[in-house]
Amino acid sequence: MGIAAITFDLDDTLWPCAPVISHAESVYMQWLAEHCPAALAEHEEESLRAIRHAMLDRRPELASDVSEWRRQATRELLQRYGGDEALAEAGFQAFYQARQGVTFYDEVLSSLQDLSFHYRLGSITNGNADLAEIGVDHLFDSALYATLELPAKPARGIFLRACEELGVSPQAVLHVGDNAYTDVEGARQAGCRTAWINRGGLVYPDDIDPADINITNLTELLALAPAIVRPA
Repeated sequence: MGIAAITFDLDDTLWPCAPVISHAESVYMQWLAEHCPAALAEHEEESLRAIRHAMLDRRPELASDVSEWRRQATRELLQRYGGDEALAEAGFQAFYQARQGVTFYDEVLSSLQDLSFHYRLGSITNGNADLAEIGVDHLFDSALYATLELPAKPARGIFLRACEELGVSPQAVLHVGDNAYTDVEGARQAGCRTAWINRGGLVYPDDIDPADINITNLTELLALAPAIVRPA
């Protein structure tokens, strides 16, 4: 069966994740300085991150919904340090809006444009990058984000939901992602074909099966298209 649709992970697949998250955390810290200064009297960014991760020990389900995790952590912080709990959503939005300021890898936008002429495109992310806020939602036919109701990759359900929204069977979907476990193995377990994008010269894990194809950027995916990513 030929490939009719391609789904993409987002962070570290279409853009580098660390710079935009670092910027968003800085914006969030500035928001806390204004609205909950008592918290910053005791904590720096690293210890606040530890507090958020400690929340997962109590509420592990939040690992599948990073937006709700951030909201709840902000609410608890405001409660603990005498801030206005009603401002929790505003604190989340400060981070969330800054988090959308991604910088695409050089070849991504032109490659997505070319691929969109021939395949249905989808995105599947465990994060909370918003394609509409970023301004590229017109290139995608489906955009899925892990939530409490739709558990994060490598759970099969989010891949199967993408197939449903794209109107194709899993066997007709190629999933492209940088994480061998959540992207490659997760997509394989859902019945999709897989492409590992390795932008950093990493060594593929030896405890799981390899991806169907290996690439270092989307230009290579375009080059492979006539032979491997043939439209159905």
